[in-house]
Amino acid sequence: MKHSLLLLFFSLHILAAEPEFPLTADSKPQAAVAKGTLIKDSYTAPESSVFPGTVREYQIYLPAGFDKAKPVHFMVFQDGVIYQAPVVFDNLIAKKDIPSLVGIFIKPGVVPAANDNALPRFNRSYEYDSITPTYSKFLIEEFLPALEKKHSISLSQDPNHAAISGNSSGGICAFMVAWHRPDRFRRVFTGVGTYVGIHGADQLPVLVRKIEPKPLRIYLQSGTGDNNLYCGDWWMANQMMERSLTWAGYDVNHAWGEGGHNQKHATQIFPDVLRWLWRDWQTDIEVKANPKAESKWKGYEVVNESSWHPVVTDLKKTMFIDFYPPLISMADGTVLFTNQGNLMQLKIGEHISPRYEVETGLGGFPAMTINHHGHLIAVLNDMVCAKTQMISINEKGIFEAMPHYFMDNIQSLAITSDDRLFAWGNLGSAGYVCTYRGTEWQVDPFTEQENFGKGRIALSPDQTMLYISGSKSNRVAMGQIQKDQQVRHTDGFVMLDEFGDTPDTEKGLCVDTEGRLYVATSLGIQVCDQAGRVNFIIPTPKPAHDVCFGGKDLSELFIACGDTIYKRPTKVHGVVSGQQAPIKPAPPKL
Repeated sequence: MKHSLLLLFFSLHILAAEPEFPLTADSKPQAAVAKGTLIKDSYTAPESSVFPGTVREYQIYLPAGFDKAKPVHFMVFQDGVIYQAPVVFDNLIAKKDIPSLVGIFIKPGVVPAANDNALPRFNRSYEYDSITPTYSKFLIEEFLPALEKKHSISLSQDPNHAAISGNSSGGICAFMVAWHRPDRFRRVFTGVGTYVGIHGADQLPVLVRKIEPKPLRIYLQSGTGDNNLYCGDWWMANQMMERSLTWAGYDVNHAWGEGGHNQKHATQIFPDVLRWLWRDWQTDIEVKANPKAESKWKGYEVVNESSWHPVVTDLKKTMFIDFYPPLISMADGTVLFTNQGNLMQLKIGEHISPRYEVETGLGGFPAMTINHHGHLIAVLNDMVCAKTQMISINEKGIFEAMPHYFMDNIQSLAITSDDRLFAWGNLGSAGYVCTYRGTEWQVDPFTEQENFGKGRIALSPDQTMLYISGSKSNRVAMGQIQKDQQVRHTDGFVMLDEFGDTPDTEKGLCVDTEGRLYVATSLGIQVCDQAGRVNFIIPTPKPAHDVCFGGKDLSELFIACGDTIYKRPTKVHGVVSGQQAPIKPAPPKL
């Protein structure tokens, strides 16, 4: 009986043991192959760094016959030298399976201990597990330029010539660098990547599906014995990432096995990973988004594979107010915006000119809309007369004052086709919708939003619902407009996606004829269906604070991002509620 139990115990132990991952000849030194050289050094970050005071060791691999005079392909690794990479580089470069490249092996930063009885600050998880662009900023804007200068190396600026890799937390770090900066890195390998909930990476499988596909080539490795801890299941998370990347149309490959949370399997397959990542390198073929046109990204219902085009590049905040004024559009596709207090119009053909010869006293129009007569209804900050007033301006530029309102800091206006006017502003710390009912303004108490921040409002296509966004909230409230113009049944109907440290933006709003809601956020233009679900996100060149439709047939999407207005063609048409009859959109789908 004892012998039987011992036999069973050892049999189970053998079954549970991790398999061996023997290395191939490509991972072993070959006598006939020229060897590259390794340079060891360290980098101390200045106080101005995103990682101030950190010290990190690094090594640089220079291939045999390296010519410092020419820009060179390169590959960055987290956690120093891993995967037998220098040896593999020697062998595959000699075979011309990969280009002659520089390897950069960086260890995570450490803030040295203050004294012998103190602990250093280990930055690895803070730097590597984060989904913010902080590490990519450090690597691309600080570390690599310093390395180039110190070692007289010229790294290629072509993102197709750059790869990045890492294991475990170094893997998620490598992915995030390429994700945030595909303009610098387009080839990624992650071994047992930490796509779990340490600093938000568990969001990635969903966001990969929602955000427009990026031009990346990605290889993932994990195994059934990978970690399963308080923050998630690595094996499941890697499979979810692979399925999401495939669904979204990425150029993705994977190697699954029975290994644990280590480098063994990744080291074994590394030569083949490099061949796959750098395939066609001799023809210098560009790594593209959605290369097989198989992406299921829902955004392709609205946009094609075009890009944003800048149309205004000198937008400035209006003097005396601390946010950018809005973009609004007219029925003929003209887009209006305020620049340094002057109301400008952007017509089809990108012709920019003043809209009216109106003295604004440099205060400009912090809120404005257009009614069915084509008249501009606006809040005028008259800094010369030190007053704020509501005005109406006709097509000839003649304006008249409207009845006084008692809201502080009116930030947004919306109007229906039958001239029901709504404003969003503040009374103390709370925000409210204020309605104009013929002769006077009334505050609607049912629309109160505490600590909502700077707000924007927009009407649904059928003009029966009012959307309310706030710069300090990740929700867009929605209320129903009653026959007496009061807004009722207000709820935080839409929950926007957030990703890492998302700064406050004014979150401008617009809708299309099919009922989609477009919200300008620092993550991009978040597009929601009629049921309030974020279906997809259109990335923007910089954090966006406003969005509207304009151009021919209201088929171009305009965004304001800091000092620049961009546009992009779409397959849909926008709505200008005050200038057209209500439109009943179709009901939502899955």
